Amino acid sequence: MKRGFLKRAAEKEARSPKHAKQASSAGKAGPETDDAIQESTDHAKLSASDKGKSKKSVPPPEPDPEPLSDAELLALPVLDLHRAPRGLGKGEKRRFVFRVWTRDPEGPFIRESPMAKATGNCLTLWGETLYDFYTFSRAPNIGGYVTLSTGSRLAAAMREVGELEWAAPEIAWADGEAEPVRLQPSDIAIEIERAEAADAQTGKSMPRPRKAKASSKMETSESESIFDPSRYPAPWPLIPFTSEQTPKLQQKLDLHLLPRKLIVHDPWNLLFVGSCWYESEPDPTDDEPHSTGDEEEIKNPKERADAGVEWTMKRDVVREYKLQLSDVNQESLKSTEWLKEELARLSALPASYEKVTIEAEEGAYGITPEIIALVRTSPELPWIPEAHLYISPAHRIGTGHHSVVYSAEWELPRSALVKDKLCHMCVREEVALEMQRRHALREFPYDDWFGFHRDYKADEIPELSIDTEAKVTYVEKHVPLVTMDLPNPTTGKPEILIARPGKVEQTRYYTGGPTVEIPVSTKRQNATNGDFCAHTKVAGTPARAPPTAKVRVAAKLSIQHDVHLAREAQTYQKFEPHLFEHWSGYNIIPPLHDPVPLGAVVPQFYGYYVPEEPTEDSEARVQYLSPIMLIEDCGVPVDSDELDQDDKEECGSLLYRLHLTGYLHNSFAERNIVVQPGPLTEPPDKRGVNGAKSFRLIDFGRTATPKAEESQGNSKHLEEMQADKLFYKIQSVL
Repeated sequence: MKRGFLKRAAEKEARSPKHAKQASSAGKAGPETDDAIQESTDHAKLSASDKGKSKKSVPPPEPDPEPLSDAELLALPVLDLHRAPRGLGKGEKRRFVFRVWTRDPEGPFIRESPMAKATGNCLTLWGETLYDFYTFSRAPNIGGYVTLSTGSRLAAAMREVGELEWAAPEIAWADGEAEPVRLQPSDIAIEIERAEAADAQTGKSMPRPRKAKASSKMETSESESIFDPSRYPAPWPLIPFTSEQTPKLQQKLDLHLLPRKLIVHDPWNLLFVGSCWYESEPDPTDDEPHSTGDEEEIKNPKERADAGVEWTMKRDVVREYKLQLSDVNQESLKSTEWLKEELARLSALPASYEKVTIEAEEGAYGITPEIIALVRTSPELPWIPEAHLYISPAHRIGTGHHSVVYSAEWELPRSALVKDKLCHMCVREEVALEMQRRHALREFPYDDWFGFHRDYKADEIPELSIDTEAKVTYVEKHVPLVTMDLPNPTTGKPEILIARPGKVEQTRYYTGGPTVEIPVSTKRQNATNGDFCAHTKVAGTPARAPPTAKVRVAAKLSIQHDVHLAREAQTYQKFEPHLFEHWSGYNIIPPLHDPVPLGAVVPQFYGYYVPEEPTEDSEARVQYLSPIMLIEDCGVPVDSDELDQDDKEECGSLLYRLHLTGYLHNSFAERNIVVQPGPLTEPPDKRGVNGAKSFRLIDFGRTATPKAEESQGNSKHLEEMQADKLFYKIQSVL
C-alpha cells in the first residue's frame, strides 16, 4: 500500500494567503507553454550552473504511515478522481487544479517540460484524472514563477534534471497514470437488438395495400431491394415513428459507408421548404425565390394544421436523392472503390482469417495442446447502395430563418450497423471433433500417443501423451493499493481514501508443447437469415431479424437559393478527424485554467444529399426540393442560466478547440451549443447520472478558415469575448 500522494503540507502552503499573494504579484498561472512563461528581471539571475543543484539538496524525511489491517483497508472509502476534494475553495466547482508539485527549493529553472502523454487533438496538457494536474514552480527560488502542467510532463522534466527525491510520490503517481484512450459511444448493435426484441412484441405493422407515389424507375427496382416489404418478417416493416425504442446513431460512419442513394418518405411535402413552411403545406407550384437571413432560431414557430395526423392517414410521397461529396472526398471514394474492385479481381490473394485461440488445459489424462482455430473472416460491406429516410412535422427539433431541422428515422441495411456473430462454442466443438479424429488416427500432435480409444464428449479435446513436457504456468504481478490522505470536509480531520485499488495482473505462459493451427468452417451467424445456434439463441428474440435497421438522426433542410447548408456540408468534410472523436481524460485548453472533458466538438456527419436530376419519364416538372444534410442528433440548445460553472467552461472549450484547428465559427451563440445526457459511452438508459452532460457545437454555415478571416469581418478574439460574456469570466487558478 502506498500512502500520502497528496501532501497536506504542500496543499496547506498552496492555499495560504502568503502563497496566493506571491502568485498574484507574478501574474496569473497559465498553461505550460513558452508563451506562458513570465519574463522578469529576476530571470537574468538564473544560469546554466543552476542545473543539477537539486542533487545536493535532500527533502526532509516523512514519517512512515501506520500499517492498516485488511479489515481497515476494505472499509476505506473510494476517492472520486473526477472531482476536486470537497472543501477546497471555489464553492461547488468540481474541476480545477488543486495539487502542487513539490520542488527542491534550490532546484534548477525549468523553461518547458518535455512532451508526454497526449491525445490526437494536438493539445499537450492531458491528464487521466483531475489528480494528474499541478501548479508548478518553474523557478523555486523566485516566488510566484508558476504555471500549470500535468504529472506525465513534470515527471519527465524531473527525470531530465535529476530532481527525483522531492517529488517521489508525485512521480510514482504519474507513472501509474493510464494512456489516453479514444472512447466509443455505447454499442449501437446492442441497442438495435434491444429495439428489435421490444418491437417484435409491440411493434405496429405498416399497412401494405396503399402504394407510395414514386417514379416508374423506382417501382421497377423495388422488388430487388432489401427494403421490399415482402422481405420482412412480421411485424416489420413498422409504421414510422411508432417505435419508442429507435436508438440515436452516434457512431462515425466511414466515407465508403455513406449511402449512395437516399429514398426520402415525405407525406407532408416538407422538402418543399419555404419561408412560410411552418404555416401550411407549401404549394408545389410556388416557384418564387426566397431571401436568406441570419440563422437565428425562430421563437415559437407556427404549427401546421396537419402536423399531428397519423402517418398512415397520409399518402406516402417518395423522392430519390443522391449523395454529394466534396471534390476531395469524391476522388478518395473513387480510388477506394477501384482498389476494392482490383482486390476482388485478384483471385490469387490468400483468404483472410481470424485467429481464435483455444488455450491448453489440464485434463483428467494430462494436458491438451494449444490450438489456434483459423476462422475465415466475413467480407466487409464495401458500400451502402441505398438507405431510406422518414421525416414528419411532428418531429421538428429546430427552426431558423433559412433552415429547419427534423429528428428523422434513417433506415440502413442491418449489416452496416450489426455485424455477424461468431459463436466460440461452435468453433470449439468443430475443433474438438477434428482433434478427436487426429487422436484416433495418431496424427499430429498425437504421433507418439499409444493410448486407448475412448468415447469423447462433444467439446472434448484429447490430451497429449503423459510424457509430454507441455505445461501452463502463470506469473502474477501484484499492483499495490494506493491511498491519499485528505481532510474530511466536515470535521477537518485527516481521512484516508482509496485512490487506486490494488490488483493482481496475471500473465499466462504455455511452454514445451505443440501449437496446432486448424482451419474451421464455422460460419458467423446472421440474425436476418435466422442463423442461431443452440448457444446463442436468446429467449424472447424474434426468430428472424428484419433486413434493415432504423436509427435516429438529425435531418437539416434549407430554403431555395440558400448557400449556408451546402457550405456547412463542405465544412464538415474538411474538419480534422479529432473534432469528431471522444477521448478519455481532460485537457487544459487556453485561455481556460481548469481541466475540461474531451468529448467530440462537432456532431458526426452522415452525408449531404441532393435531389436526383428529373428523368424523361417524370410525370411533371420538378419544383424546388431542399437538399438534406444528415448529422448526429446531439440534443437541445443549452440555457446558460441552468448551467454550473464547470458546464459553462466545457461549452466555451468547444469554441477554443475549434479555434485551435484554424476555424472561426462566425455564428457563435447560445443556440448553437446543444446538450444531452452523458456520457455517451454509457447505454442511453444509464446516462445523465449525477447530472452528467454531453455538449456539442453546431451550425457551421458561416464557419471560415484563417485565410478568409479578414473578409468575414470577425476574429478569434471577438468570438472568445462572446464566449466569455455568454458563459463566464476567465478566472486565475491562484
